Amino acid sequence: MKKVIVTMIFLMLSLQLGCALSHCQEKKSLDMAEYLLEKPAWGMIEWNSATLPAGFWYPTFELVYLNNGTYFSNGNEKDYPGGRDSTSYVISGKLMYGVTNKLTFGVDIPVVAVQKVDSGGLYLKAKREKSGIASVGDIRLFLKYHIFDRYFWSLAAEVGPTLPTGKSYDKVTAKQSGTGDGQVDLNFGLKGDILLNEDSFIKLGLGLTHQFKRTYRDDEGTLVKEKLGDFVEMEAGFVRNFRNFGMGGSFKYYGWQATKWNDQIVRDPSNIFDVSLFFAVGEITPQKHGKLAFFLDFPFTGKNAPATYRVGASIKSIFE
Repeated sequence: MKKVIVTMIFLMLSLQLGCALSHCQEKKSLDMAEYLLEKPAWGMIEWNSATLPAGFWYPTFELVYLNNGTYFSNGNEKDYPGGRDSTSYVISGKLMYGVTNKLTFGVDIPVVAVQKVDSGGLYLKAKREKSGIASVGDIRLFLKYHIFDRYFWSLAAEVGPTLPTGKSYDKVTAKQSGTGDGQVDLNFGLKGDILLNEDSFIKLGLGLTHQFKRTYRDDEGTLVKEKLGDFVEMEAGFVRNFRNFGMGGSFKYYGWQATKWNDQIVRDPSNIFDVSLFFAVGEITPQKHGKLAFFLDFPFTGKNAPATYRVGASIKSIFE
C-alpha cells in the first residue's frame, strides 16, 4: 500500500511540475471557445474528467439524507446486535474554480445538521444515544488536473487532503454528533470518460485514500494509537444527456483495510458494493449552467460494512 501511495504522489507532483515548467496559465487572447462550457464534456451531467475553463466558478449546495439500520456480513444484510436506527441530514457546500483550462481547485465543506443514533452499532455494545444539532464535518481540499483528451478518451487526476475539522466520536457528548474521524486523510483519484456519442458516455473512477494515525485518550484515560485503514473506491457508470435533462447510473465498490488500536485489530477489513442512480434538470449554455440534481445510493452486498442508504438533492450553478 505504501508503494502505491508513493507512486501516486510522484505522478501527481510530476504532473504539476510539468504544468509549471510549460507555463500553463492560458491567456485571454486565445480562442474564446477554449474558455466556454462546450459539449460533449459539459452536458447536463458533465464528464467525470471535466475541468472548469479558466476563470469559471462552480458552486454546489446539497442536502443529503442518510439512513443506516443494518449491515452486511459475508454478503448478507443483517440487523445490528441489539437493534439500530441511525439517521443523518447533511448539508454540503462545494466550490470549484478554474485556475487554468486544465487545473481546477475545489473545497468541500459538509455540515451535519441533525444526527440521531440509536445503539452502538456492529462493534460496540448496544446503547441508546440521541444526538442533536451538530457542526461542520471534515473539510476536503483538492486539485483536479486534466491529463489528456484523445479521440473518445478523457482522463483527469485529482489529489488533496481531508482535514480533521469535524468532531471525532471520542470527543463528543451525548447531545453532540460525531462529524469527523479525527485524522488527516490524503486522497488520490483518477477520473475518466469514454465518449459513445455527442450525448452519451461511460464514466470511470478510481480512488485511494490514505488515513494517517492519530493518538488520543479514551474515557478511562488510556492512551490509544488509532489507525483507520486505508481504502479504495472504484466506479463504472453510464450517462445519457438530453436537451434540458440528463440521467444515469453507476456501480461503485468500496474496500477498507482493518482498523487498529495500539496495533490490535478492532475492526476487520470490509467492503461494499453500491448502486447509484442520478438525474439532473436545468438550463445550460456555453456561458453558464443552472441545474437541479437528485441522486439515490443503495448498497446491495458487502462484508463487515454498514448498509447506508443515501438520498440527496443539490442546486448547481456554473458561471464566469
